[in-house]
Amino acid sequence: MNDEGREQEVPRETARRVLQAAAVEAFGRPGVYVTRESVMGRAAMADLLLFVRIAKYLESEGWIGEADADYGMFTVTVEGLDEAMR
Repeated sequence: MNDEGREQEVPRETARRVLQAAAVEAFGRPGVYVTRESVMGRAAMADLLLFVRIAKYLESEGWIGEADADYGMFTVTVEGLDEAMR
């Protein structure tokens, strides 16, 4: 069941889990750099391509920032911390 038209959609629950994992890795502080590996580990993710899609989505929402090109390091914004706590 591969729906090509939906390949760019991001699973919302997985995105939420990634954002929450990043917030925990940042110790709940905005602007603290976190690594992709630590966030993926905490969020129990193994799919790098899915992680990058989710990170792009989180960045477009303004919930993460200061990311390098492959999201190897990034920060969680104040808005991202607020969203992670909802």
